Amino acid sequence: MSSITNSSKKSAGAFDVRNVIGALMGIYGLVLLVAYLALDPGINPDTGAAKEPMYNLYTGIALVVVAAVFFVWAKIRPTVVEEADPE
Repeated sequence: MSSITNSSKKSAGAFDVRNVIGALMGIYGLVLLVAYLALDPGINPDTGAAKEPMYNLYTGIALVVVAAVFFVWAKIRPTVVEEADPE
């Protein structure tokens, strides 16, 4: 005997792991960009030299770009979840 099940396909949407990873990387990238703009990086206590603020800028831009790639990837190739109809 074979049972026929009706199933519908649905996109994972906001709960796709790529969207979650993209959101976390994007938020952290924005935090680094704000830190570059608003915070003084300070002085290294060991050498007395000023710290370089450009690391926050470069890393923040890279994280925002990677987050955008994750969002585009999730939009172009969405994860399809089969949902069984209750009987």
